[in-house]
Amino acid sequence: MGLIKLVLVMLLVWVGFVLFKKMRQPNLSSSSDSDAGQKMIACSVCDTHVPESEAIIKDGKIYCSKDCL
Repeated sequence: MGLIKLVLVMLLVWVGFVLFKKMRQPNLSSSSDSDAGQKMIACSVCDTHVPESEAIIKDGKIYCSKDCL
């Protein structure tokens, strides 16, 4: 009977550890999702979509790069 109890306790500890790791994992990756919420805008010349923070805006038009500008 002692061996069965030991195996059950080890199994419960392992399941608890796996669940603990899964619960902590989303907290670590949430900081890397900051770019995911950026608005994508289209270039006036080539219609390529770029994040709003990377776009070049001149004279009311949006450009994806200096080449299109």
